[in-house]
Amino acid sequence: MTMDRPAGTDASSAVPDDPEQLRQEIERTRARLGETVDALMAKTDVKAQARERAGHFSQRLKDLTAQAKEQTTARVGQAGGQLAGKTADARSAALRTSGSARNQLQARAVTVGGAVRDATPEPVQRAARQATQRASTVATQRRGLAAGAAVAVAGVAVVGLIVIRRRKRR
Repeated sequence: MTMDRPAGTDASSAVPDDPEQLRQEIERTRARLGETVDALMAKTDVKAQARERAGHFSQRLKDLTAQAKEQTTARVGQAGGQLAGKTADARSAALRTSGSARNQLQARAVTVGGAVRDATPEPVQRAARQATQRASTVATQRRGLAAGAAVAVAGVAVVGLIVIRRRKRR
C-alpha cells in the first residue's frame, strides 16, 4: 500500500528529530486534511447547493422584477403625459363643439387609451399585473401576521397577570 504524500515532500525525507518540528508538521497535515474534508463536504451538500442556486434565482427574479417595474413606471409616465396632452386637447375641443362632437371626442379618447395599452409590451403588462397581485398577497399576509402577533402579545399579557395574581395570593 502506498501513502499519498503532500506536494513538496518525497518518500526519502526523514521524520524530523525535533519533537516541536514533528508537532508542527502534524498540525499542518491536520489543517490540510480538514480543508480537504470541508471541500469534499461542500461538494456533496446538495441542500446547500440548492439553497445557493435558489438564492441566485431569487436575486435574478428580484432584479428582473425591479427592471420591469422601472420600465412600467416609465411607460405609465409617458402614457400619462400623452394622455394629459390629448385630454387637454380633447377638452378644449369639446368645449368648442356640440353634442355629436363630444361623442366623437369620447371615441377618440377610447382610441388613444387603446393605443397606449397596445404600445406597452406584453411582458411589461404581465409584470405590472404580477406586481399588483404580489403586493395584494403580501398586504393580506402582513395583516394576518399582525393579527397573530397581537393575539400572542395579549396571551402573554394575560398569562403574566395570572402569574402575578397567584404570587400575591401566596
